[in-house]
Amino acid sequence: MSLNKRMEEFLVERGAIRVGFASLESLAGGPPSAELEYTLAGARSAVSFALPLDRGKIRAFLAKEDRFGHEEDNLMTNLRVTSLSWEVAEFLKKEGFEARGTSANLNYRKEMDGWQIRMHPKISHRYVAVASGLGSFGWSGNAGLKGYGAAVILGTCVTGAELEPTPAIPDQESFCDGCKLCVSACPVEMFDREKAMSVTLGSSTFSHADRKSYLRCQICCGGFTGLHKSRKWSSWSPGRLAIPDDEQALYQELLRAMALYEKRPRMTGGYRNPAFENMNLGMTCGNCQIVCWGDRKETAENVRLLHNSGCVLEMPGGGIRVLPGAEAADSFEKMAPEHRSLYC
Repeated sequence: MSLNKRMEEFLVERGAIRVGFASLESLAGGPPSAELEYTLAGARSAVSFALPLDRGKIRAFLAKEDRFGHEEDNLMTNLRVTSLSWEVAEFLKKEGFEARGTSANLNYRKEMDGWQIRMHPKISHRYVAVASGLGSFGWSGNAGLKGYGAAVILGTCVTGAELEPTPAIPDQESFCDGCKLCVSACPVEMFDREKAMSVTLGSSTFSHADRKSYLRCQICCGGFTGLHKSRKWSSWSPGRLAIPDDEQALYQELLRAMALYEKRPRMTGGYRNPAFENMNLGMTCGNCQIVCWGDRKETAENVRLLHNSGCVLEMPGGGIRVLPGAEAADSFEKMAPEHRSLYC
């Protein structure tokens, strides 16, 4: 049995839903985060795999029935992917090859100027997944798989072994059918609905939505704000900040939002992100990824749940209330000015 096949069986036995293999050649020409040798000197290949997220917990999260179920599932799946990456590395070492596991998330190139804002990963699991044919890009730029959509967590193990690369998925076989419902799931409208950007990996060029500004993702997925401009729905964040179009103004607003966040009541649960000075951040969004299940009807239902989920308010003494948009706005205006100032 080939080394590829044995690793695939090893991963599938441990819960992976699909496995792919990328080489230096299949990642050539990509951005810096596609460079395998950053992770391991002398690297020749990478193993890519995916674990699914719990769909029931995703729906409860989107409908604002329960935040903690999906937050815990997401964090634990990330930890499992990280652990599994190192298990693959140990497997390869026993076969006589150099190998190194990687973290599923929150592992940045800290030597780069402004890394806290740009958050360039040490290795992009998306790029490895797409180059290896494990998955393909959705319009949002998240990588996904047929039958699962983008609601998965990706993992990568880098090795000096010369593995047989698996081919990228042709556009016509992608899980993404171009519905662009992911655009409607972002409270701060990060994605362009029409304009695309592209990335070249090896002999293939891939495209997905152009991003208006990565700062929009920072301020929203960081939990600092989450109210959609319609004011009818929000993420799980109680922030109600306006999003400037100007990049410098948005940067200043992000800094202001971070300062306000530290004065708010501490959100229950959460995780630590080194890019935000180890703040405790609640998982409040990620909608563009989790709404997409690779089936237009199911994805549309997820977006419907989100758009009808109401708006989140944080009470002066702590605690969260979820109310319909107009009712939430009225309730917010009746709060003390010093409390309102922490959210807008």
